[in-house]
Parts: sequence; structure tokens; C-alpha cells
Amino acid sequence: MSSSILFDIFALFILILIAPILSRILKIPVIVAEIILGIIIGPSVLGLLTSSEWLYTIAMMGFIYLMFIVGLEVELSLLKANMAKVLAITSGSLLAPFFIGYLIAGIYNLPPLFIGIALSTTSMGVILPTIKEINARKEYSQVLLGSAILVDVISMFALAFVIEEEFLAFDKLLFFMISLIVLLASVYFLKKYYAVRNLVRRFIEPYHTDVRLSLTMIFGLAILAEFIGVHAILGSFFAGLLLSELQERVEKLVEKLLSFGYGFFIPVFFIVVGVRTDLTTLLSNLRNLEILISLLAAGFLGKFLGTSIISKFVGFDKYESLSMGLAMSARLSLIIAAAELGLAAGIISSEIYSMLVLLAIISVLLSPSLAKMLVGKSVVIVSKETPIP
Repeated sequence: MSSSILFDIFALFILILIAPILSRILKIPVIVAEIILGIIIGPSVLGLLTSSEWLYTIAMMGFIYLMFIVGLEVELSLLKANMAKVLAITSGSLLAPFFIGYLIAGIYNLPPLFIGIALSTTSMGVILPTIKEINARKEYSQVLLGSAILVDVISMFALAFVIEEEFLAFDKLLFFMISLIVLLASVYFLKKYYAVRNLVRRFIEPYHTDVRLSLTMIFGLAILAEFIGVHAILGSFFAGLLLSELQERVEKLVEKLLSFGYGFFIPVFFIVVGVRTDLTTLLSNLRNLEILISLLAAGFLGKFLGTSIISKFVGFDKYESLSMGLAMSARLSLIIAAAELGLAAGIISSEIYSMLVLLAIISVLLSPSLAKMLVGKSVVIVSKETPIP
């Protein structure tokens, strides 16, 4: 191994170590701190780290693992509560930014379908801690989380399919879904048998084979997804979704997997996102700045108006509706995933990639704080009901 690779690895670990400290000092999400550090150490500022082939490979492993975590965060049980309101708000939160983004993309000769989907995404990773920090009444929390989950799931499907040159054939999709159902059923029934549970205790747990099996499942489903013609992220997302339905039984395993992912692979992905973000080209061109401002406005207004108006229509008060619109305007993991996929597929340029990354950073810095401020003004929200943990 060359000394330059060792230096790059050492630099990565230093950045991974510094990111949480920077996050606490600046009171920003760790992911944002990692991207900022990547921008600083990358070609845009210091030029100490570049996106080499080996680094990009590790980052892509982190990307697949990140999509697994996104699936792991999904709680399908929340969709059952207030289903009508969840469906209505999800529709507004998806369609308004999609159509505005589609129109803006047409004006600037950008790929309209891709931009529309990218601007329709939201971030469960930002919304969940936001809800935990406010004394929101139960219905508000359930509807906001349920809508965010549904937006995440639909966005994930849309992203996986729009990246491919041809849409997935029905028979391939059916094969993929049947494979997942068989896997879920097998795991569920096998865990009921005492002999299997005893085997797990004797041979799997002492050697962390549960983690090894989970990693095999993540990348195995990613390969299966690629094999049938969709992007690997859909496979890893379903691996997380599968485990999320079983996590009451495998709570310790989930904790191990989260530590494994957030300890190295996922931070490397976001640092590399920062390294690949080219601010020099972006900020030196007035047209690029114009497009950036237009995308920011389209993404924010579309999501905010679409969510707030429907929220008010289905019965939430003024402040709850506005705060829900702001909370759903925060984008992070999925819009960065969209940017990464679009750049790799040649759908967008490096300039548009950088714009989407900046859009994610700006939205996640502003939206949650404004949402919490508005929730605090609502007389309905200040109640004795316990918020969703």
C-alpha cells in the first residue's frame, strides 16, 4: 500500500473524528459537518484529498449502506394511523415540488423528470430528531412521520427507476418482489422454531455472525436489484425495510449495524460527497448561481406550499400546517443520493451535482429551526400528550 493511500485513510479518520465535534459546536447535523469538511479538504479549498478510484469504491459501499439505514428507519406501522391525512399530505408534498421542479428544469434545459423527483424528496433523518425536540401532540407527530415515510419510500422507487435507461419490465419487478416476500417469510417462520433460536445462540452470536449475515443480505439484495435491472440502492433499501419489521426481535443487531455504518462507511460517503462538490466552478459562473437560486426557491416553495396547504385543508391549525411544510422541506440523504446517482449515470453535470448538495445543506440548516419555532406558537400543540419517542 502506497504512502499516499495511507495518508488519505488517516485524513479520513481524522475528519470522521472531527465531524461530531464540529456538529456540536455549530449545532448542525453531523452529516452536514462531514460534507463541509469534505469541501474544505477537497479541491474546492485545500486540495488535500481527491476522489480516487479506491476512495470512490468505499464511498459507494457507504452509499449502499446508507440506503439500508434509510429503510431501517421506516416504521410501516405509523402509516396505519390517520391514513387519510397521511395520503393527502404525502400527495401535496410530492406533487407540488415535482411539478415546480419539472417546470424550472425545462427553463434551464435540465433533465425535468430527474430534477422533479430530486426536489420531491424529504429527510426522515432530519424530521425524526426535530419531532423529538418539540412537544408536539400525538396526531401531528404521527401524520408528519407517516407522510415523511411514504415520501421516502415513493422517492426511493422513483429514483431507482428513473436512473435506468429503460423502465423495469413487469416480470422482473414481480420476481424481485416475490424474492423479498419469500425472504421475509423465511426469516419470520424460522425464528419461531426453538432449534433455530438455539442454533443462533450457540453459533451465531459469539462470532458476530448476525452482523456478517446482515451485511451479506444488504449487498446480496443490492446485487439482486442490479441483476433484474434496477439500481442497487433499491435492494439495500428493502434489506433495511425487512430488518425494520423484525427489529423488536433483533434490537441488539440493529444497534451493531448502526454503529458499524455510522462509524466508518457512511461518514466516508458524505465526506466524499463534499470532496466531489466543486464550488469554484459553481460560484464563478453567474448562470450557475441563477440556476442554484431557482432550484432553492423551487424546492423550498414547492414542498412548503404543497405540504402546508394540504395540512390546513385536512384539519391542522395554521401554525401546525406551516411548521409541517417547513419540516418536510428539509432534505438530506435522499437528495444527495439522487445527486450521486444522477452524476454517475451522466444525467446531470458536476455543477448540478454541487447545486443539489448545497440545496440539501441549506434546507437542513434552515427548515428544522423554523419548524420548531412555529410549532412553539401553536396553542394546540402545547399539550400534556406524550410525543412520539
